[in-house]
Amino acid sequence: MNRVGVGTCFGSFGELLQGVLPGNHKFLVNCRIQNRSKVTVSLGEPRFSPVKEEDFARSYARFPKTYKGLRIFLGDLGRHDDCMITVESDIPVGKGLSSSTADMVAGVRALAEALSVKLKSDYVSRMLTEVEPNDGLHFNDTSAYHHTEGRLIANIDWVPPWRILGIDQGGVMDTVKFNQRLLSWTEIQMAHYKSMLDTILPALTAHDAARVAGIATESAKAWQSVNPKEDLSAVLDLAERLGADGVINTHSGTYLGLLFAETSSTDTEWLAARVGEVLPGRDAGWYMTTGCKFADTAQLEEKRHSRG
Repeated sequence: MNRVGVGTCFGSFGELLQGVLPGNHKFLVNCRIQNRSKVTVSLGEPRFSPVKEEDFARSYARFPKTYKGLRIFLGDLGRHDDCMITVESDIPVGKGLSSSTADMVAGVRALAEALSVKLKSDYVSRMLTEVEPNDGLHFNDTSAYHHTEGRLIANIDWVPPWRILGIDQGGVMDTVKFNQRLLSWTEIQMAHYKSMLDTILPALTAHDAARVAGIATESAKAWQSVNPKEDLSAVLDLAERLGADGVINTHSGTYLGLLFAETSSTDTEWLAARVGEVLPGRDAGWYMTTGCKFADTAQLEEKRHSRG
């Protein structure tokens, strides 16, 4: 008997903050956006079929990380089902918007639904980290998370309601290779990141979007020595000229973003045109956080999948 399950997961526009804490513990604070992945998992008897094997090979080539996560999950349950997935996603790939994490989380949620199994967040953290560093998107709303260790620092039940004008620097980034780089951090740098984390967590708890945006901007500047963005100076200047709350960085990706408060008076076309005048060779587009009021239906659907 075939079993089918469906799971969803939002992406993240880079990170509100990313760095290293004392003791060389890498961490990030995610920023969930409405772009999301929807994965359908179909389980069947492990029987050989040339057609089925060809279909699986094509699917695995596109989504190897998601399949690896599902195989770990099935193995932990002592199951040997054939497993096939279909993925519907509007999250750009290789840009630092958490496409692979969203696919993996949505896949695990779909498998849990197919098997009527409840997931514990600490188990999902461990399983995903066996595949690759991940962005803690299996927790609701905003999370501070040790992404290479799979450990939660804090979970806050709020996402700042921003429209983000994303500006792509071009190219693609491989998250796994990026996180394998050997970097040296000074005690002063790690203390600085701890100070920023100690500032952003109460700001998120207090729903202080302006203070959160200030830390996001500071984090973007601090990361220039690690993954420099050619356009950062121009984007910082645009933020000031256009009245943005601040700048957000995809620390292991290719995007910078201008943070604008969600208001009905935001002239998105005019703002995009001004960015195009200053950075004519860049692709730019709008993203909205899940904190925006019109994300409620999608939020409810995802929370249904993430309970447990």
